[in-house]
Amino acid sequence: MEYRGKNYLIFEGDEPNSWRWAVTLDDVTTKTGEARTRSAAVTEVVLAVDRALSKLNAPR
Repeated sequence: MEYRGKNYLIFEGDEPNSWRWAVTLDDVTTKTGEARTRSAAVTEVVLAVDRALSKLNAPR
């Protein structure tokens, strides 16, 4: 899947009510995490991508 040009995966975790996520932010940076629901995992991906892009676009 893709959000704002960044590829991500969401898949079931090992425990019940566990979802894992991974998003590739650039050639060397991948963020991962775990959430209790699939929608929470999607939210974490969106936040990670938006934070990474805001740092790129911040005034210098």
